[in-house]
Amino acid sequence: MTLIPRNSLMNMNSLFDDFFPQFRDRVENNGCVPLRVDIEEHDSNFTLKADMPGVKKEDINIELHDGVLTIKTEQKDEREEKTEGNLIRKERIYGSYLRSFTVGKGIAVSDISAEFVDGVLTLVVPKVSVEQAEPKRIEIS
Repeated sequence: MTLIPRNSLMNMNSLFDDFFPQFRDRVENNGCVPLRVDIEEHDSNFTLKADMPGVKKEDINIELHDGVLTIKTEQKDEREEKTEGNLIRKERIYGSYLRSFTVGKGIAVSDISAEFVDGVLTLVVPKVSVEQAEPKRIEIS
């Protein structure tokens, strides 16, 4: 058996991702930070909840196109850049946020509803009641 030594440079991407995950996320989402979303399935609908602190309701755009539900917003840094002290650490992220989901068939598109309360976006995506079709035997003549 031949062993091939692993090049330590091959691990650089992984190492970089470990230290700067927000950069990787932005690259993978066309410069947008992915929204963190919880999805629950119920008998009659799906419920999606996304934390969006500091975002204004009028800055949220929700679209359904070709079976893809997309949530997008942009949060601008409205703080003044001039401060009396030195900035030691800046962890709050400002920019574009995006998340898309394939919803497929079986969704009541016209009945999707959204609510934004206390920085949490809640989407209710109703299911269409699909009757189980009985297989039909086709006779050959």
